[in-house]
Amino acid sequence: MSIPLFPFQKGEETMDDGIVARYPKEVVLKTGGKVYLRPLREDDVERLYDFFLNEVSEEDLMLLRDNVKDYYVVEGWCKNLDYDRVFPLVAETEEGRILGNATLHHRDYGWSRRVAKIRVLTCLRCRGLGLGTAMVRELLEVAQLMGMEKVMAEVLSSQKAAMDALEKLGFQKVACIPELAHDYKGNKHDLCIYLYTVRPQWDTF
Repeated sequence: MSIPLFPFQKGEETMDDGIVARYPKEVVLKTGGKVYLRPLREDDVERLYDFFLNEVSEEDLMLLRDNVKDYYVVEGWCKNLDYDRVFPLVAETEEGRILGNATLHHRDYGWSRRVAKIRVLTCLRCRGLGLGTAMVRELLEVAQLMGMEKVMAEVLSSQKAAMDALEKLGFQKVACIPELAHDYKGNKHDLCIYLYTVRPQWDTF
């Protein structure tokens, strides 16, 4: 586990202070079905790899930063967990099948210490059921507990549903960089940057 260069301020929590203890958390989808949110574990390699291989559309895979069809990429994530730097959240069924994966990235030093970045991916059959929204909301709560001031999300211009969902949650589009992103087929996409302002914990009472 990394050691923060700057001490945590009053009102902030580290993962060991109880954030991880919040889980699992139940989420009821619009269909009435239930999934459970929890942090990614070291023993999730097979489940997470199966999620990317069988639950994610080819179009979504094409837009990812990493080659998640490479087993060793997924294994590396699970075997090198550091919740204080990258907090990976999964949504799973009662039977243990992963249906969603979301991550909160942040640095514990430097000028961006108060800024976190999120990435969210859900299975195709869960689209429109509220799972992605629930996972983003959960990561925003974690960001608040950790004392973050801003949360950033990068979305490609082709991901219209994701852009609409972020805006409904209070994110604001602050930039759009033309043709910055290239998918693995060579297609160019505009990169849109969204920011969310985190309310301090004391402001929520």
